Amino acid sequence: MRNSGLTDELVVCVRKPCRYAGIDGVAPFLKASFEFAYGSAKQGSESVALAEGRIGGVQAISGTGALRLGGELLARFRGQGSAIYLPGPSWANHVPIFKDSGLEVKSYTYYDPSTCGLNLPGMLADVAAAPAGSVFLLHACAHNPTGVDPTPEQWVEISKAMKAKSHVAFFDSAYQGFASGDAEKDARAVRQFVDDGHHILLAQSYSKNFGLYGERVGALSAVTASPQETAAVVSQMKILVRRNSNHA
Repeated sequence: MRNSGLTDELVVCVRKPCRYAGIDGVAPFLKASFEFAYGSAKQGSESVALAEGRIGGVQAISGTGALRLGGELLARFRGQGSAIYLPGPSWANHVPIFKDSGLEVKSYTYYDPSTCGLNLPGMLADVAAAPAGSVFLLHACAHNPTGVDPTPEQWVEISKAMKAKSHVAFFDSAYQGFASGDAEKDARAVRQFVDDGHHILLAQSYSKNFGLYGERVGALSAVTASPQETAAVVSQMKILVRRNSNHA
């Protein structure tokens, strides 16, 4: 996998001796995880938002745990029963995860079976029709179950359309580096949205791309407008971690 420096760091963090960590998780792992997704100076792709302290998060029980924490966070501050839009189709477990988090699950157009490709016009129409400020779940790469991803140019259009409606992007990244063999390439959509000024949520899993199935390694992070806002969001994430999985 390209980006071997960061991948090595992540594995070393996971393989260290077991001991209690802070409620937010193992700090070196979180640093490496955020750099892996958002960019690192080591790879020539430094993230401005990360350098400014506008990205923070917590360790989670793989991608499923990260999605659940994100869903509970949204339900707590947007209200029980608020909507999250999933692509049609999506990973089957997305529906119960978000329903059990207290969200109403809705769908947006994604796959076109007639072309075995992306129905971009339908997707953009649904993005435009959704109430302003809606939450959209996006697969960062290797869409599950279709394997159909937007092109870089299409991601630009999707970002612009979501920005116009002030929608919230919640990325599910379970295959970074596994989809194309290039971790930098597979992070393109997430970084595009951050560069375009979106404040996003990101669920990361390391089961498939690192083969860490039994270790249940993941993270939930948020990109916000300021370091102060990031600290406040992470504080709320830690409250949820404390009552759900607890690392300390």
